[in-house]
Amino acid sequence: MLIRSIVITLFASAATLVKGQYTADATFYTPGLGACGAYSSASDYIVAVAAPTFDTYPGAGPDASQNPICFKHINVNYQGRTVDVTIVDRCADCPGANLDLSPAAFDVLADPSVGRLYGVQWNYD
Repeated sequence: MLIRSIVITLFASAATLVKGQYTADATFYTPGLGACGAYSSASDYIVAVAAPTFDTYPGAGPDASQNPICFKHINVNYQGRTVDVTIVDRCADCPGANLDLSPAAFDVLADPSVGRLYGVQWNYD
């Protein structure tokens, strides 16, 4: 019974990492072959989610390309602007719930010369 309780608690904790509203930082990167096994370009509306979010998503295993978080959509909001992006990658250097956007997705939210957006809100339903 104790083991079952621990497993249920772990799954509930992992689910709360991705479901709901988050406030984090966002940067951008040059896409290529993502952890989900798909190639993306700078003009695609894609995102690499922070390793803690990616790695603890329910059903995640040793093969990152089989992670159920792959190809899910999230809405990213910043100062009244919103962009819908597809999760295709894992950001190893992103702490917490931070995001690494493609240049095209970042450009919807702010001028790339800004470099880092503080207080970005994102959600996954």
